Amino acid sequence: MDDREKKKRLLYLAGQAHDRELDLYFSELEGRFREWRLGTISSTELSDFIHEFHDGFAQAIDSTYAHLKPIEAVARAIGVGLLKEDEVPPEIKQELAALISHFRHSYKIDEADPLARLRREVIRPGAEGNAKE
Repeated sequence: MDDREKKKRLLYLAGQAHDRELDLYFSELEGRFREWRLGTISSTELSDFIHEFHDGFAQAIDSTYAHLKPIEAVARAIGVGLLKEDEVPPEIKQELAALISHFRHSYKIDEADPLARLRREVIRPGAEGNAKE
């Protein structure tokens, strides 16, 4: 894979990661709509959550992907479980090994954050951080 192909693939994968991360948080938002339809939260509570989502999660995601280089975004995505390792060409994955390990084991995420839950779900306990297939 030449540098041009590698760059193109990294941009594509970073875009995939961005979309999947938004999907993760949209699922949280969808759950709030479900609660509202069931009458367990009020319209005001739903509205507050929508504003919190827009001003918090959505802006944080956009900021994250705006500030990370595509190679960093892809390593982060693998490390937290947004991308599976088998979605990344081996020559790129080898280059990312140290960064992936950082995002798997050292990257701080609030434990209540959906991204932290995803990382816990996809990382096999004791398997040195390999993503589940």
